[in-house]
Amino acid sequence: MRNRIGSILFGLFLLSCTGQKKAVDNPMGDEKLAIITNPKYTKYILGKTYEMWKPEGSDLKKADGILSRAINDNQFYFLKTKELSELKKNYLQYLCYIDEKGEKIIYINSMCKLFTDYDKNNKPKVFDWKHEMVLTDDGGYCYWYIKVNLDTNTYYELMINGFS
Repeated sequence: MRNRIGSILFGLFLLSCTGQKKAVDNPMGDEKLAIITNPKYTKYILGKTYEMWKPEGSDLKKADGILSRAINDNQFYFLKTKELSELKKNYLQYLCYIDEKGEKIIYINSMCKLFTDYDKNNKPKVFDWKHEMVLTDDGGYCYWYIKVNLDTNTYYELMINGFS
């Protein structure tokens, strides 16, 4: 477990050293939602650099509708209340890109708590999750990701982390 956390933090450090921090304000004003627009993360997460796009409020509402459908389809089997509001209690990162077909995709990354990072003086600080993608290997049900396609109104590739 300790080695896994060290590997995750090292990977996050490497990603944070490559390029500018990029995030945009989200049009919904949700403090637990970050929109990440740096294409380096599509390369790292998806294996290819994609064109990024900035979502509007209507796009985020549409994504919420797709997430609600996934909940109704029992994809998020671990939820107690089976409501979107339960998912929204987590910190969410939205990586918005255009896929090979020209369709708008949102990669939604969820985490229940923020990681501790360390500054150059080795003092603890909260990881800059609004600008840097958080990638975890385990940690349980509150760490998950899913892709939603706004053009086809579909969801796919839901991955829910396990426990180590």
